Amino acid sequence: MNIFSFTAHFGSEEDCRLHFKEQRDKEGVVCKRCGGTSHYWLQGKWSYECKGCRFRTSLRSGTIMESSKLPFLVWYKTMFLMSCTKKGFSTNELQKQLGLKRYEPVWAMVHKLRRAMGNRDARYTLEGMIELDEGYFSVASKEIERGKGTRGR
Repeated sequence: MNIFSFTAHFGSEEDCRLHFKEQRDKEGVVCKRCGGTSHYWLQGKWSYECKGCRFRTSLRSGTIMESSKLPFLVWYKTMFLMSCTKKGFSTNELQKQLGLKRYEPVWAMVHKLRRAMGNRDARYTLEGMIELDEGYFSVASKEIERGKGTRGR
């Protein structure tokens, strides 16, 4: 996905929120109080209400976005920027690109996303013949010898 198609699909907060709700509905929502899986959707509150015990669950509850006040659009843009480049972004650069004033919420969001990406990658193991297009390998550098003029002094 390039930046133009991303902007076309997720151009507003409403688009991101609706997409997140669709994904949440596919996975299913479980009530924290009674463990029920049948819920009503409260459109005005953007939350689910358990049919069994009437406990309300927010759209973000139980997800990586839980306890974050950053908009869905910021989360989606960050996920796009982190996954579309080979080298990635520093947290400072993401803060500047997203136009956010405070560093701490961006730092927390990036660390949650990195942890989730690492957990996802740990589930899969490659088998059989594997082909790579490009690779970046670091080679340990040799210790540089000092000049002969400094030896034995």
